[in-house]
Amino acid sequence: MTGSVSPTRRSITFGLLFVVAILSYVDRQIFTLFQDDIKAELGLGDGQLGMLTGLSFALFYALAAFPIARYADRGDRRLVISVCVVVWSTATALCGMAHSFWQMMAARIGLAAGEAGAGPATNSLLTEIYPAERRTLVISGMLAASAIGLSGGLALGGWLSQYFGWRQVFLILGLPGIAIGLSVWLFSAEPRRRGRAEGSAPVQQIALGDVLRTMAGNVSLRWVALLLTMVPLTGFALILWGASFFQRVHGMSKAETGFWLGGAMAAGLVIGNLLAGWVGDRYGKANPGFNGWFAGLGLMIAFPFALMFALSSNPYVALACFVVVKFMMTLHLGPIISLSFAQVPVAMRAMMSATINMFIGLAGTGLGGTVAGYVSQYYAADYGDKSLQPALAVLSGCLLVGGVAAIMAGRTARPLADG
Repeated sequence: MTGSVSPTRRSITFGLLFVVAILSYVDRQIFTLFQDDIKAELGLGDGQLGMLTGLSFALFYALAAFPIARYADRGDRRLVISVCVVVWSTATALCGMAHSFWQMMAARIGLAAGEAGAGPATNSLLTEIYPAERRTLVISGMLAASAIGLSGGLALGGWLSQYFGWRQVFLILGLPGIAIGLSVWLFSAEPRRRGRAEGSAPVQQIALGDVLRTMAGNVSLRWVALLLTMVPLTGFALILWGASFFQRVHGMSKAETGFWLGGAMAAGLVIGNLLAGWVGDRYGKANPGFNGWFAGLGLMIAFPFALMFALSSNPYVALACFVVVKFMMTLHLGPIISLSFAQVPVAMRAMMSATINMFIGLAGTGLGGTVAGYVSQYYAADYGDKSLQPALAVLSGCLLVGGVAAIMAGRTARPLADG
């Protein structure tokens, strides 16, 4: 349906969804910068912080993603995205009003439920309005937007922390999302609506069981599942605990952490996503095995730098290693998503995206964030405020397993004719 959407409307849609992706990760990441303040005010431990940043968020993210994605595979995707943005923005503002662990968890659950639906609907819409030869670049562009949100959220939060407390910052960042959600509804494209108006056949409805059977019966997608379990364990542990790591281990202030860690994250993630998109479109479209080798090599190179990041006593060495780790890790996701989409029908892609998000959410935000918190708590007796160092070093080993899985996913990929 790429021909039914004008280039101008396509660009407007991409621009709006780019902003939505940025906002999603700003609202998600801002919690990590202030989590030590939240810990002190609400009387929490690292394990409870891990639950708030990790498992509770990930579980409800996964639970909400599938029914929303199922509707997105047959309904109005711009409506899905618009409503999701309003829901998670409201939940972000409510985080600033929480006065207990359970109130904060309820707000985080609302944030997870809202963010769960926007990603699959966005991927489904963009891969329909853009031609196949630009698909990896478009997906990687959206991942770059997420990276801007992760880094920008830290930088913006660090700057705001000089003038406002954490409660006010959540309110300031949450409320503008309502206007952004409305803009998506008013101005973005939805070719599916035009097709129905012209009397086209209804969109095929894909059940969750169909997606799970497709993944279970596809060797390449099983390797993708292993990759999406292992890599996020390390990646999200670094993201969710990175701000606390620099504040506790290296004595940085919130403003310094936001500036340096946000800049390091932007350098690694944005450049990595754009490079992955360009390389994937240029070399991986006709040869899906290349996407797997490219992703696997990046993950294996990332491993020693992840160890050096965790164990270095110099904050600037740690920052330099963080840039390399994020750059190398980021090379895998755009090509792997494109590889996965090429092996399923168009009507299944939003549900496939939700499944990918489920693995990333449960393994990364859920297990990565939570396990890192409890491992840090375990080492606290011996390492004190530096207990995050051994915790993050332990989790870095998952990158090697992910690298092997990426290579095997590429070797066994069998794309469909319409992929």
